[in-house]
Amino acid sequence: MKKPQDVEAWFLDMRNFFGLHNYLENMKDIVATLSLKGKADIWWEDVKNMRCIHEEDLTLSEFEWLLKKKYLLERYFDDKEK
Repeated sequence: MKKPQDVEAWFLDMRNFFGLHNYLENMKDIVATLSLKGKADIWWEDVKNMRCIHEEDLTLSEFEWLLKKKYLLERYFDDKEK
């Protein structure tokens, strides 16, 4: 995910995907993390290792928060409002 728009598109894709499929809540974060590619996937592996995160204990909301913190700066949303 090179641009903030890529991250937003990824979030939309995941919401649409989960809207079509009936995953249990505790499986959504695992499915979402499996869809990461390239640098985002490497970043996620590093985060899991550094924070000792077990995906089965993580919620989708927590994962999304971490992803937004990494890839979507507050300035992006300020610029988007303008």
